[in-house]
Amino acid sequence: MDALLLLGAASGDVMQSHIYSREIAAVRKKMSAEGIAALDTLDAALRQELGRLTGPTLAYVFSAGPIATLDDVIASAADPVTHLKPVLQQAPTWDPEDFESVVQLMPAVHTALLELRDMGFVETYRQETLPTIEAAIASDYADVVSQDIIPEQERLLGRELDPQVDIIIVNYAKPYGMRILGQRFVAYYGWNAQTQLRIAAHEIFHPPYDENDAELQELLSDLRADPWFMSIVNDHDPQYGYNSFEGVVDEGSTQALDQVVSDRLGFADEPGKRWRTSDGGMHMFAAALYQAMRESGFADKGGTYSEWFKHALQSGMLSPSEVQRRAALIVGQDAVDAWGSHRSANPD
Repeated sequence: MDALLLLGAASGDVMQSHIYSREIAAVRKKMSAEGIAALDTLDAALRQELGRLTGPTLAYVFSAGPIATLDDVIASAADPVTHLKPVLQQAPTWDPEDFESVVQLMPAVHTALLELRDMGFVETYRQETLPTIEAAIASDYADVVSQDIIPEQERLLGRELDPQVDIIIVNYAKPYGMRILGQRFVAYYGWNAQTQLRIAAHEIFHPPYDENDAELQELLSDLRADPWFMSIVNDHDPQYGYNSFEGVVDEGSTQALDQVVSDRLGFADEPGKRWRTSDGGMHMFAAALYQAMRESGFADKGGTYSEWFKHALQSGMLSPSEVQRRAALIVGQDAVDAWGSHRSANPD
């Protein structure tokens, strides 16, 4: 898993370039021209063309197969139809066309992974990285396993979940917390137990509703047409991801839900500060949803989020103007007014 994430960083991830600058420089210096071309192919296809984060995308795809060793992922890259497709087909996000586009990138992934192996990645990792990761796991484990987030998430989703949660601790994940297939999450070893819990509380909610629900998509049409909301979609820094209307809505819902869980279990960040600063202050929808869930009593009573969400849209609680008003109650008016600046100064 760390090898895949290192490829993402070394291929051109903007958010990771300063975090892992030494490691990226070392990898690119040792790679052949063919290896560098493979990294550049991944960056052009995933980050530049599709707006995806390369490392997290690879982590998700390869989590459909064995990930215990570097040879495991090399085998999957060599034959993704055998090693990855059967499990990916069962995932709710399965898209045959998307898989075919991923298959087209596998020769580049395979080439880059082979070069990592040839430059001694495994030996270096075992000697220099693994002891630090193991020490971090030992330090945080007791505090993490003492918390049970699943009942809280079930209370808000209105359905049963697997009681088991797995957090895979790695080196090259920062600044991302990411969900892979199943109730498994990938997180950076340097984060403390509270952060690991917040990642698990967050990632398991994705997505908290049926993305193909035609009624929900129709109810979202006012927000989709709202200049202020669409300025968040279009004008935020694309390096943060969420580069579509659907992505902003899903992430906003998930962040609002994880804030409720974190509040109730005692490991939350202060919501106003969180949403004023996180990802350039783009998650105004999360702040509005959080406020609406508290006002309506859903945060305390629970229920089925997808039903509550549609009702909140139908009732006008989440109309464009109400989203702005409720977000301002959490983050302040200045943070809300930072978006939509491209609108006319006198919209009347």
